[in-house]
Amino acid sequence: MTSGGNPDGVDGGGGGGGGDSWRAEEAVGGNREALEALRELITFPLLYSREAQRLGLKWPRGLLLYGPPGTGKTSLVRAVVRECSAQLTVISPYSVHRAHAGESESVLRESFSEASAVAASGNPSVIFIDEIDVLCPHRSSRREQDVRLTSQLCTLMDSIQPLSGSLPQVVVVASTNRVDALDPALRRYGRFDVEIEVTTPNEEERFEVLQLYTRKVPLDPTVDLRSIARMCNGYVGADLEALCREATAFALKRFSDVEALLLTMEDWDYARSIVGPSITRGVTVEIPKVSWDDIGGYKELKRKIQQAVEWPIKHSAAFSRLGISPIRGVLLHGPPGCSKTTLAKAAAHATQASFFSLSGAELYSMYVGEGEALLRNTFRRARLAAPSIIFFDEADVVAGKRGGKSSSNAVVGERLLSTLLTEMDGLELANGIIVLAATNRPYAIDAALMRPGRFDLVLYVPPPDLVSRHEILRVHTRNMKIGDDVDLRDLAEHTERFTGAELEGLCREAGIVALRENIHAIAVYDRHFQIVRESLKPALTEADIHSYESFRRTR
Repeated sequence: MTSGGNPDGVDGGGGGGGGDSWRAEEAVGGNREALEALRELITFPLLYSREAQRLGLKWPRGLLLYGPPGTGKTSLVRAVVRECSAQLTVISPYSVHRAHAGESESVLRESFSEASAVAASGNPSVIFIDEIDVLCPHRSSRREQDVRLTSQLCTLMDSIQPLSGSLPQVVVVASTNRVDALDPALRRYGRFDVEIEVTTPNEEERFEVLQLYTRKVPLDPTVDLRSIARMCNGYVGADLEALCREATAFALKRFSDVEALLLTMEDWDYARSIVGPSITRGVTVEIPKVSWDDIGGYKELKRKIQQAVEWPIKHSAAFSRLGISPIRGVLLHGPPGCSKTTLAKAAAHATQASFFSLSGAELYSMYVGEGEALLRNTFRRARLAAPSIIFFDEADVVAGKRGGKSSSNAVVGERLLSTLLTEMDGLELANGIIVLAATNRPYAIDAALMRPGRFDLVLYVPPPDLVSRHEILRVHTRNMKIGDDVDLRDLAEHTERFTGAELEGLCREAGIVALRENIHAIAVYDRHFQIVRESLKPALTEADIHSYESFRRTR
């Protein structure tokens, strides 16, 4: 359970202990706030003990590191302990839990006793408690053993006293992935006085981590680590380590001679297809492959979405420079089949943002409380994986108007809406997160969402006009061999009120008609398109279009 002054397992470690000969930055990238907090906790009582006595200063007893798995909490502790040549005592649920009553508390007491003996001999002593939420869970979910362990830990931490002279004290550092699951008795002054979040690294920190993990790896001159870091939104340190491992393994398959090994951008691209950000597991997330060129027409609408979604992410510094608050939410409304979802995906692709997709019907169909939990979890992960786009399809289901009905469905809907409102308001403190929503029933959206700070921008996605229909037909026939007699412009003129989805279906069906006529056909001709066009009728009526446009005019 105890390791010495130079603990093994420090990521990227090398060299001996001692503050002057080795620095923690050689082993961990980013997380400067946590590094400095750990240094102050461990070394300041040793370096400035006389000053503290003169000023009557009491040093903190404990530091709590919290954040998602894989962000490097344990590595940070080990690196700073090594830097300070401190003695490290590691406590984990697996090393403490025993079958018989009283044994677990005894293990805790022995660990603290060992650490105190080290401090009394003149060496810095650190107790590190990993996954403390498992040892000391919130009192609402505890077993009898958990109660005893929590009480014992509180007693032991309260008994830690600063030693006299220039001797250091015992300091306690703990880590958790679920800070709210920890018993509140430990989160007060005199126990864990300081709490530091160790969150997902930003682009610069990801670059630093990649540099650490590739120090001994030969890279092709074309490899741009900054570019790789930019594309790894939401990756934590453990993900980046796995990324480097996969890239190296893929490169090894090409080189029989290890001495000639050289990693190329192809290796990194392959690794990114295998290793994704672990914090997004369990939630549908992707970076869509749909580009603006895949969407025919809607030129003006695309421009507005680009300004609302792309600009704040791609040019965030310009927004900050001018003091402009970016748009937080965009609502796309219009008839079914008019590319609302595709437009949202294209925006995510253009920004290379993580794309979290949630269906209103999916949230509604869950057990009581699960829909709200999924909503909160999605927003939390989107913050960690920023820049991110959260997309709600069928938004009217999750954001429907509140009414006087007391049915179970109405109650579930109000709870989902309340959660959504709270989470969207919380985005004021976040950067690089935009909420996109699509609905065929805009009049059913609750008015509380249709105000600045929530859905700041409401955009109507109409059925495609003549120019847009022509472009859509061109998009859906660009990989199709069509005959010289096919006039897409004429076809566009004769497909009024057709949606993008219906035009796509028309092109596909024309190809199938050609194959039915001759399975060996080498092209799709005008007659095939005309057969399908004459058999199809647009689902939209003039009355439908008038209804959608009426809502747009009221906005």
